[in-house]
Amino acid sequence: MLDKSLTYQGFIMKLRREKLQNLTVPELPAGYHYRLYRPGDDVHWARLEHLVNEFATFEAALDYFRHDYSLPFEDELCRRCAFVCTEDDVPVATATAWFMESSLGHKSWLQWISTDPAHQGKGLGRGVIAKALSLYPEVGPESDIYLHTQTWSHKAIYLYHRIGFEFSLMDNIRVAWHKEPGFRVMTNSPLEALEVLKAVYSPELIQELHDQAEKPTEDERTEHEILPPFPEWYTP
Repeated sequence: MLDKSLTYQGFIMKLRREKLQNLTVPELPAGYHYRLYRPGDDVHWARLEHLVNEFATFEAALDYFRHDYSLPFEDELCRRCAFVCTEDDVPVATATAWFMESSLGHKSWLQWISTDPAHQGKGLGRGVIAKALSLYPEVGPESDIYLHTQTWSHKAIYLYHRIGFEFSLMDNIRVAWHKEPGFRVMTNSPLEALEVLKAVYSPELIQELHDQAEKPTEDERTEHEILPPFPEWYTP
């Protein structure tokens, strides 16, 4: 669940691709199993994202997902969107090994990570993240893996860090957008976020996150061409 009692600061975290070599997908507790997206799972995705307050309503989540993901990219979802499900095959956690066009170029982005609050505290979040990350060697792109998060998700941030993601010190980036002017700005405020997180993290953890933050690489400092976000045949 999002903790909106904190000041909001958005920022980017990065997992170096070589860390995937040491990644293991954990065994789930009894009664749960992994599977990938199937047509019709859009309603489950929307339910999960609404439950964790990423969207104000189920309908808003479903409309967004269909517009940006399932209509233009359903085949990709079937390869990239991971779920943890109950014995009845009902999804209760999700993460997606996605890609994105931005001023960084065509890169891997882990997106839309959530766990049904009724099933939290069982390691399902860590499991579904590991499952999604394990898909990247097959589905690509062959790059480091990024994610965008916010201080409201401080419990998840700690989990990302334990898995191997670190705060990225790069500048804001421009992300492909189907509306004029063709991009939107994704803010990256890692140092400001660390200041906010002092309210919920120990001084030792704050120092660790600061010390292990990733300085921008030469490629990340290079302004890449921003390609269109959707296939040519798709009209948003």
